[in-house]
Amino acid sequence: MRFIETLLITDKIENLNYHNNRFNKTRKDFFNLKKDNLQKYVKIIPNKRVRITYSKEIEKIEYFELKKREFKKFKLIHSNIEYSYKYAERKKLNALKEKGYDEVIIVKNGLITDTTISNLAFFDGKKWYTPQTPLLKGTKREELIRKKLIYPKKIHYKELKNFKKFAMINAIIGFYEIDITSIENFDKIK
Repeated sequence: MRFIETLLITDKIENLNYHNNRFNKTRKDFFNLKKDNLQKYVKIIPNKRVRITYSKEIEKIEYFELKKREFKKFKLIHSNIEYSYKYAERKKLNALKEKGYDEVIIVKNGLITDTTISNLAFFDGKKWYTPQTPLLKGTKREELIRKKLIYPKKIHYKELKNFKKFAMINAIIGFYEIDITSIENFDKIK
């Protein structure tokens, strides 16, 4: 079993504690290994995305240029996919993507979870809520919850009409706000 951590380097490793927590939980759960620190393995090269592939040992560290991405068209899809650890193998997750859409919003057991690359948050006009049942507990999501900027809540897909906008959340894109009407057939959700 292989896993990944994707880090953002500005002038430092962003959210290092949250990445270390997930990295160490995964290593303990699968390999019963003691705690380690990702900082030992990563060179600080400003403005890079870093992907660390690991199992019992660190297998590969790759550095990539940051690329700005735009997300404008989403589709709701229903799936029972399991992705509670950040697995390196993403074929099943990537297979959920549909042509003609920038991303999909995954609904599991009637509840909103994540996209294939990010956690989500939804704004009702007063507060931001993040699905209580994400596929993966992301590091940026955890940071925003602890700072009380977003609040976990069960969000049924039929409740989407109660929100004004939503945001994709991950370590690289941060908190990317999007108009709720960019979800296909948003006006027909009942």
